[in-house]
Amino acid sequence: MNSVLVLFMLGAYLIGSIPFAVIISKYKFGKDIRNLGSGNAGATNMARNFGRKAGISILILDLLKGAIPPLVYISYLNLQTTTIPNSQFDAFLIAYATGLGHIYPVFANFKGGKGVATLLGSMLILQTPLALIGLLAFVGILLFSNYVSLSSILSALLFAFLFNWKESFHISAFVAWGFPALFIFTHRSNIQRLIKGNENKTLLLKKK
Repeated sequence: MNSVLVLFMLGAYLIGSIPFAVIISKYKFGKDIRNLGSGNAGATNMARNFGRKAGISILILDLLKGAIPPLVYISYLNLQTTTIPNSQFDAFLIAYATGLGHIYPVFANFKGGKGVATLLGSMLILQTPLALIGLLAFVGILLFSNYVSLSSILSALLFAFLFNWKESFHISAFVAWGFPALFIFTHRSNIQRLIKGNENKTLLLKKK
């Protein structure tokens, strides 16, 4: 791993660490979102506690912060006069660094969200067609089930499979399986509730 990639990953982590849900919940609503509901600093918990508009605002902000590091990296690549080996693999590492920043934000005592919107923002830049397919799958599953956790995991599995199929299941393409693996990890308590039948449903697509 070269020093340039390390710097990009560090920058991506710091951008991912910007806790929009915590900032807005504290300064607009006077409460820390991490002390409410599921304790998750993300769009779903914001919608559940402060209404759909608050949830959608956080969703957009988290998408944007996920998109910025890959955009900067692509701009850097475009300025290079020679091809950089493993640039696609490196781009995924930068995306993961951004997502980890959202999940474990240094600016919010390492207690953040679950990384779904942030990593989607990254993939909308790096793998636009596949990310859009995954997004459509997410919306479809969400409309059918009203479970964000289930929608996130299943759409991430679909994205990883499609990416590997697109890359002819080359060994380097297996990096994409990190998305569903990470979402399964961050949604482990949701999975337990799904199994027990008491998982909370979302308000993102409903008015509060």
